[in-house]
Amino acid sequence: MNAVRALVIGPEDLDELATGRGGDGVLDTLRAGQITKHVLLVGEVAHAARARAPEAARVLAAADARDPAATRAVLGHPQVGAWAIHCLTGAATPADLDHLHGVAAAAAAAAGLDATWPARVPAGRLAIPTLGTARVPGQDTVTITVEASRPAIAGGPGWLPLRRLEAGPLRLYLDDLDPYRGVYDLPVTGRLDDAEAARWQADTAAAGALLAAHHPWHLRSMSRCLTSVVPLAATGRSATSRDAFGAAALARPPDPRHLAAGLVHEQQHGKLNALLLFHDMLRPDAPTGRYYAPWRTDPRPPGALLHGCYAHLAIADFWRTEHTRTADDTAAFEFTRWRVAVSETLATLDASEALGPAGQRLVDGMRARLDAWRADEVPPGPRRRALATLAAHRAEYAAA
Repeated sequence: MNAVRALVIGPEDLDELATGRGGDGVLDTLRAGQITKHVLLVGEVAHAARARAPEAARVLAAADARDPAATRAVLGHPQVGAWAIHCLTGAATPADLDHLHGVAAAAAAAAGLDATWPARVPAGRLAIPTLGTARVPGQDTVTITVEASRPAIAGGPGWLPLRRLEAGPLRLYLDDLDPYRGVYDLPVTGRLDDAEAARWQADTAAAGALLAAHHPWHLRSMSRCLTSVVPLAATGRSATSRDAFGAAALARPPDPRHLAAGLVHEQQHGKLNALLLFHDMLRPDAPTGRYYAPWRTDPRPPGALLHGCYAHLAIADFWRTEHTRTADDTAAFEFTRWRVAVSETLATLDASEALGPAGQRLVDGMRARLDAWRADEVPPGPRRRALATLAAHRAEYAAA
């Protein structure tokens, strides 16, 4: 792979990110850092797989030489990162290394490189990241041909395209295919039927319209920090993986507004994961205690508390804007609940004495953001319900 440039997140960048938002420059740096990481990881995997898949390694190198930017866009795909990490942690099988053929095919197509080569096929399927999956049951080897930016697999009975979602101006993958999408300790769905995929597409379009009209700062952040949605089978759950930057795993929420909130929540986890490439948030000698979090019923370490605060600060921001524009009770309830929850948990982080300089700066910035909302008022009913919900959650935690 070609050389990569040095990237820096400075103190002012931390201050921008502490608001829960962030300008174009710092967001571009976060994404560039993750793509650089993926490039280096895939380079290591390609080297390890050279004896088993020499043609795939050659095609990938040729694609990078022809169009580095297009190749990096493929290597920056979330599930490519998850696959590379898996291969380099000592758990890789020969089938895992064979996935390099799919990565090479995607890179060749993106770079406009024509190529033909033989490939081993894991489990009768060849997944091609960003494009789809070729089904080749009963075949151990196939011939891959990439021509006019389109890959083809000789002898396969069918092609399953990777579907797309439109969220305002943002296009996301609806990834129910990639074999490395399940990195969340939560069950993912199989291939969605057409009706469920259509519901995802309709809800995402409505969520995107809401974000574009009333939360453009979050949509701008998503354009750098969100690439694909992985549908989960676990109702009401969502997750993000540090190994798959740009992917948000979630079960389809009950309506587009909650889907918009869910996307905001998960992309914030992605931003903080990307920031951790540049700065440690905790002291090297940080205490190893675990603490109460208002969004979990199990005690959490300081790093998890920081993640939760960062994600829920953005959720409070989302519902604050919704309350300002609609004055509905749901928005008032959610804004109050998460504003109070984050404030209390920031105090817990301070008391933990676990924060390093960068982590303390981020926490101080988040607290300043909350302080700027002090004058915001909500109706007494939603406020009482929010405080009662928080108290009940704490009581449940104490009784566990």
